[in-house]
Amino acid sequence: MQPIRTTCSSERRILSRMEYTLAHGTANDFVVLADLDDQHPLSAQLTRALCDRRRGVGADGVLRLAPGDGDAQVFMDHRNADGSTAEMCGNGVRVVAKYVVDHGIVAPDADGSLRIGTRSGVKRVQIHRDGHGLVAEVSVDMGSPILDPVEVPFETGDPTASTHEVELPGGSVELSVVSMGNPHGVLLVDDVARAPVADLGARLETHPRFPAKANIGFAQVLGGAELKLRVWERGVGETAACGTGACAAVVALHRRGLVDDEVVVHLPGGVLHVSYRPGGTVIMTGPAVEIATGRLAPAWLTHATDPDAR
Repeated sequence: MQPIRTTCSSERRILSRMEYTLAHGTANDFVVLADLDDQHPLSAQLTRALCDRRRGVGADGVLRLAPGDGDAQVFMDHRNADGSTAEMCGNGVRVVAKYVVDHGIVAPDADGSLRIGTRSGVKRVQIHRDGHGLVAEVSVDMGSPILDPVEVPFETGDPTASTHEVELPGGSVELSVVSMGNPHGVLLVDDVARAPVADLGARLETHPRFPAKANIGFAQVLGGAELKLRVWERGVGETAACGTGACAAVVALHRRGLVDDEVVVHLPGGVLHVSYRPGGTVIMTGPAVEIATGRLAPAWLTHATDPDAR
């Protein structure tokens, strides 16, 4: 796959003829750009413009579909709403799987599986069709969780601890750290509805002990097989759902003996099902929905990609 380039006038002409699709996974929404010839750039500036909910299409992030390398049938080039790249996106992988299968871009294997490339490796997914033959849900093998704080990355003097105390102005919080290909901090709360997600999430996202920043989850255990979760996502803010965040929360709470191997995760945008057994991989299942398609207007694109445009 070629490196992502900055946008020039010729590339703007290409993009101006490009269709986009707006889609979501559990209300975590994305602008999807199919670039199977690997010709359309996706800069940070263009991503921010596309994700702007008042001046652009509006979304939590952009998914550019590029040719797959090696075993991958397609590559998911994912950027957050602020233009930063992301190693992995659980909801985004499901959206990509639905798009490439429903649009006939990738033929799944006989068992309904396909392989999607991400910045954190190739993810094998299993599609589940509805009565009309369209993809309704997708199960994603998210791989094994990373629990070593050095690899998350998270700075600590006790790499074997299941929780870590993080100092903040005015006090401290206790959290668990997990990587699902991207870094997460998970806090246990009594009532997720009253959790200070915007304030505490923003401060912990950029805490110096998370050198690559982090997604911050606030989890309320309802029982061994059920929890509620809200997530402050790195580079986005609070989203309606976070697939990697749901997986990280289940892993972190399972490690503390608070949840079972099969967990229903309730997020503001809907429900995800997460399966995890220590020593194995994490399986996440949830919906994928296409909302609309459209074309980028050339005049809008010129202003969106040219900082000198008026």
